[in-house]
Order: sequence, then C-alpha cells, then structure tokens
Amino acid sequence: MGRPLGKSAVYRQVRRAVLGAVILCVSLVPAIAGAGQKGNLFDDLFSVSFPSEKEGWACGRWGAVLHTGDGGKTWERQRTETDFTLSSIHFTDPRRGWAVGDMGTILSTSDGGKTWVKQKSPVPFFLMGVYFASPSKGWIVTERTHILSTNDGGKVWKVQFKDADYTLKALAFADADNGWAVGEYGYIYHTSNGGITWENQGGGFGISPDTGEIESGTSLFNVLALDAKTAWAVGIDGYVTRTVDAGKSWQIAKTGAPKTQLYCIAADRRKTIVIGGNGVVIDSGDTGKTWTSVSLAPPITYGWIYGLASRPDSGFVGVGLDGAIYRSEGSVWKRITY
Repeated sequence: MGRPLGKSAVYRQVRRAVLGAVILCVSLVPAIAGAGQKGNLFDDLFSVSFPSEKEGWACGRWGAVLHTGDGGKTWERQRTETDFTLSSIHFTDPRRGWAVGDMGTILSTSDGGKTWVKQKSPVPFFLMGVYFASPSKGWIVTERTHILSTNDGGKVWKVQFKDADYTLKALAFADADNGWAVGEYGYIYHTSNGGITWENQGGGFGISPDTGEIESGTSLFNVLALDAKTAWAVGIDGYVTRTVDAGKSWQIAKTGAPKTQLYCIAADRRKTIVIGGNGVVIDSGDTGKTWTSVSLAPPITYGWIYGLASRPDSGFVGVGLDGAIYRSEGSVWKRITY
C-alpha cells in the first residue's frame, strides 16, 4: 500500500542488533552525530512544520529532528534522546512544539528544540499525526483508530475517541473546534466541537459475501482543513477528495496527478494548495480549479515527498526519502544540501 512509515517487529530487532556497530561508527561520521552540527542526513523524513517564515522543524526515522532558522536554507540536527521513528511534528510558535512516533513516543519543547522532554502517552501504539490548535489544546491520531487529546499542552494526554482497529494517518483543524482525521480504507472522522464528539464521514472495510474479495474505501494519508466547511484529503492511486459542506459530502477532485501514492497536502495563507507524493508534486493557485506539476531540481525519480509545510507567506518546504528537503524558490523547488 506504499506505506513508508511501516516498521515491523523484525526491523526493530535488527535495529537493536546493529546499534552497537552503529555506535562504533559514530566517531567516523561526526557530521550527523549531535545537535548543532551540520552535515548530510540520510534518514527518511516524514513531517515538517513552519510556525513562522524563518523558523521550521522536520522529523523522521531514528528520532531525527532538524531545525532551520533561515526559512529552510540551512538545517541543523537537534538532540532528542530517542531513536524511535518520529512520524509527525507540529509547532504553534517558534518556541513550542511537539513530535510523536513509534511506541507511544511524545516529545515536547518550549525552547525551540534546544531541549526535548518526553510526555506520557495513554497508549503504547504508533502515534501517526499531531496537531495543536493552540499551545494548550492538541490532538494525536494513532494506529488502532485512537484519537488522543490534551488541554494543558501535553502534561496529561487522554483517549478522546476510539473505533475499529485500523490506522489513522493524519489530522488537521481549521480552528479549535472544527477538524478532520483520516486514515486507512478511506476512514474520515470529523468534529465540530473540539473533539468532544467525532463523526464518521467515510470509509469502510469488509469482505464481499459473494466473491470473498475485500471491499474498502480508498486509503488516505493526509488531510488539510482550510476552514470550518472546506477540507481536502489525499491518498493512494492519485486519490484526492474534498468537502465544501463540512463533510456532509466528499467529492473526488480531478488534479491530473499520476496514479501513484499522494502522501501530503498543504496550503499557504493565499490558499495556494500543494500536494506531494511518490515522485510527484503538484500545486493549484485557484483553490483546486486547475493544477500544474511542480518543477523539482533535481527531479525525484525513485523517491517521495512525505511531509509538506508552508512558510506562511513565503513558499513551501517538502521532506521525504533519504533526508530529502526541497524548498520552493519562485517557480522551482530546489533540494537543500545540509
């Protein structure tokens, strides 16, 4: 299903087995060994967040967190004290942010990532997406269709909602009340009251009694909430869907994207929408009426972009396979060497 975040128990065992050898090699590769040191990073990146034009953070495998203070031109690695995959990162301002990932990992910072501290998850699951509407009010979506919430910046996290045993991949809020969560088999959940209640707006999984074949919705990887009524979601096979009536109906959007996995979607304050995926990035400057292919330098042949964020009024940054970071510069997106 094209799921770069997948990591089996076997992988974790192998990782532990080779950890000793990796430690022996650290002295040979000091450029990626610690916070504040520059150098190439080859670990996959899955998420990126820009709370301001210049300040941004990205996260990925092996507990990687990168920071930029110049709009994505240069990046430095921050020390997180974890080697678990971090699947999602979100900052509300240049000081306060959260990153979540494997084995119930929740990290928070109140000093722009100089120090990261662990917060306690009520579940040991893979935490897939994190979003904060304010420095105190936030949510996390997980495997096994759990949604966690906090009202105190993460001092206490509680299970706010749970449903069938599938994986929710991402969530987004238009404001503190209106948000969506999406995931496997096309599942879409919506709240209009800050998560007090979540309504199922789509998706499903079953076995046909006639043919024995699987019948399911199209799996979704990411969601974008533009306002209380308008949201977009992207998924496998070039699938893009949107609602303009708070989810009462969802309609397939024709973007012209190839039939490949689309992993991420973002928009800036001008409502330019960007979608990224398996070797492809497309954008729309008219809220989805027309779409064009984004020019990448160098182009992506075999890789993917998994995370996107806008530098609110100054363009976009995308992150992906093998530590790739692309920064939009006018009409061209250029890969950053760091």
